Amino acid sequence: METNKSKKMLIAGVGGQGVVYLTNLMVEAAMLADVAVATSEIHGLAQRSGSVIAAMTFGGNAYGFVETGGADFLLGLEPLEAQRCLPFLNPQSQVVIDDKRIFPYSVNAGTATYPDTAAFVAYLQKNIARVIFNQDFAAGLDAILRNVHLLGRASGLPGFPVQPQYIEQALSQSTKSSYSQQSLQAFQAGQANEKNN
Repeated sequence: METNKSKKMLIAGVGGQGVVYLTNLMVEAAMLADVAVATSEIHGLAQRSGSVIAAMTFGGNAYGFVETGGADFLLGLEPLEAQRCLPFLNPQSQVVIDDKRIFPYSVNAGTATYPDTAAFVAYLQKNIARVIFNQDFAAGLDAILRNVHLLGRASGLPGFPVQPQYIEQALSQSTKSSYSQQSLQAFQAGQANEKNN
């Protein structure tokens, strides 16, 4: 990666989906790769199933803040949470969104309807550089690893700030031993899925 050009990324999801885990993982991978990295304060209600958003910058003068229209990459662990990040995207943005919907309280209570995911994805496809809508979670993998699988898909995007081998190294070093091999499998399945598309 060019050291004089920052790459900016948002990770968005619902509390419990692993936004904080993925942020820490990417920080560790960036350090292993000798890529400058900074993160913002994590915003949201991670312990209450609320919206959680993390901003990260890599390379150059990394400062952890992503301004409106400034995101190079968005990793959306949940479609509505990805949609909330729309103001941060620009025509060159690349986005990976999981199709696993988690209804907010207002939808469950019947006071609101869940937005049309297909319409949102279609809008993105017309207005930004690349959209991956992840509907292919590898069979046999624990559902808790959807976030790592999604990161595997994102790692193959052009210009992604950290090479996959460093993410794999970080996974091996930071994941509980009982999940280490499964995490690697989920990440590699995501990579393989992206290469086949």
